[in-house]
Amino acid sequence: MIALRLSIASIDSPLWVNILRNRFDRFKKVPYSDTESIVIIPRVTAVLITNTDRVLTMHAVAPDETTLDFIREGTAYEVTTAVPETERSHRLELEWDYPKHVPVPLR
Repeated sequence: MIALRLSIASIDSPLWVNILRNRFDRFKKVPYSDTESIVIIPRVTAVLITNTDRVLTMHAVAPDETTLDFIREGTAYEVTTAVPETERSHRLELEWDYPKHVPVPLR
């Protein structure tokens, strides 16, 4: 399995991360802890979402790179639909990386 992590931070206002949180709250979800939930993004996959004050972190796993690309595109679509970029600036900072370990709730 390949692990993928997306950290989403507001650049200028915490409002943008809150808008994104509200979008993901509409999907089916299973709470895992006070700050973590497994959320099913329709037509994409189940992701682990971790909430902190100004950052939203999403974890996903896939069996191969092709599936991982599909998850990345679907997740990016959900983020940009909830908080579109303006002509002058980005409202959110997206940082993708590949953690060495799959989070326990996704194992």
